[in-house]
Amino acid sequence: MRRGVSIGCLVLLMIPVVLMAYFWFTVWDVGRENERREQAAFDSLLRRAHEAADRTADALTRSRDTGTDALMGVIWEHTGSPVVSYDEERRAFTAVADRSVVVERESILLVGGPVMVKRCFTYTYVRRSGAEWTSKITERGLEACRASGSIGDAVRFARVRMGDMDVDSLTRAGLQRVLDPGGLPRDESRFDVRSVERAGRTVVALVLARDVDRYGTRGDDEPVVVGQCYRLTRIVGLDGGVVRPVTAAPVAAAAC
Repeated sequence: MRRGVSIGCLVLLMIPVVLMAYFWFTVWDVGRENERREQAAFDSLLRRAHEAADRTADALTRSRDTGTDALMGVIWEHTGSPVVSYDEERRAFTAVADRSVVVERESILLVGGPVMVKRCFTYTYVRRSGAEWTSKITERGLEACRASGSIGDAVRFARVRMGDMDVDSLTRAGLQRVLDPGGLPRDESRFDVRSVERAGRTVVALVLARDVDRYGTRGDDEPVVVGQCYRLTRIVGLDGGVVRPVTAAPVAAAAC
């Protein structure tokens, strides 16, 4: 009898141990699966970045226009990089953009669901001897893409607001008021409208879109400013309306 009681107690004691072991194994297994999914997402983003870089290099090689602005437009079209710069000394273009994908995580203790996975890339395009362009991709910390993302958001905002404007208000001062209704000082505004020109039914605006990091590290209070000049184009309908959405393309700083 006493032996049976001892065995029963031992079994009762083993139950929570087994349950706890099963619980921790489940947590470990789910965590490992989530890590696998995130790594697969990272690998997918890197693959997509290389594919975009290869497509862009091929497009640059095929381009018949060798002007800096035209080539920047090719890079913008194929990579969607909000910030594209040109180094005349190196004869190289550099584009910065992040890529993201949603990953569905398995739940652990009711915590799970979709999460956004991001990676930040710098694309460098150089024309070697002959006519072919080559590309190089460098992965960077997400902070390196923060300003680029902010400028991308600003350009999308500018496209919508310019498209909503009455055609008679499409002047340099009018567009500046729409993009910066608060009338911030020039060095604090996200937008600096450099010019607005109209030829027939086409209105072209040169706008400097900026991201101002007021918590920058260049000195105690000096902000870090990243800017990109864009050419915004709107086709005006016969009734003054918009024929199609306003288009945008980055241009070299010298154009501004």
